Amino acid sequence: MTSFGYNVLGFGVGGGPLYTSQVFTSSGTYTPSDGVTSALFMVFGARGSQPTSGDVANAGGGGGYAEKYVSSLSSSYSVTLTAASTSSVGGARVFSSPNNSRSGGYGYPSGNDFSANGGTGGIGSNFSVNAAGGTAAGGSRCGDGGNGGNSDGNSRGTSGAIGNSGNEVSGVFDLSPYLITFEYTRGTSGVPVLNNAFTDEEVTLASHCDTAATNNNTNGGIPGWTGVPGGYIGTALIIEFF
Repeated sequence: MTSFGYNVLGFGVGGGPLYTSQVFTSSGTYTPSDGVTSALFMVFGARGSQPTSGDVANAGGGGGYAEKYVSSLSSSYSVTLTAASTSSVGGARVFSSPNNSRSGGYGYPSGNDFSANGGTGGIGSNFSVNAAGGTAAGGSRCGDGGNGGNSDGNSRGTSGAIGNSGNEVSGVFDLSPYLITFEYTRGTSGVPVLNNAFTDEEVTLASHCDTAATNNNTNGGIPGWTGVPGGYIGTALIIEFF
């Protein structure tokens, strides 16, 4: 994986924390914590809903993902988290999976250090509530989310696979110097999981990951036949480094 040229030996001197974290579930303002010098911005775009009322069996698209590392922080940043529009913070930008659409969201092709797309929702059958389109997966650090499978008319389609499950793709910010090891067991949301949390910063980050996942589905598409009228708002997870 790619590092950003920082001096690993310079971190943690004096027994202080290596990092801290913040999470946003709605628009607001991010202010860096005291003593923080850089940050990794992780934006999970809003998940899609089932499409229009005439196609209630179809699944909504998965949300996109974007990541940006900023080595010199400003005093504050605007956090924008919306459904069916752009979600962004610190230069990481995602176009959300549109409301009432099978299309997946995506990370903007320029400006992000890394981005991934959400999958397309599967097609269902409006003649049977058991024949919903398969749920799309959201994009994540592991890559693009998989498409939901189409229904066979009698039973629901298969769920889309999370991208390259369990492995971070090359080209993203290397967290190993900070002893952060994510596990991608969250299913369709793609929001990382931090298990074996012992230190205060690990426990906080683990909790913030749980909040960002929002019942495991923040970034995954909505299955058909759910009665959900519109897409959901995404989340932003910010890891700050001292």
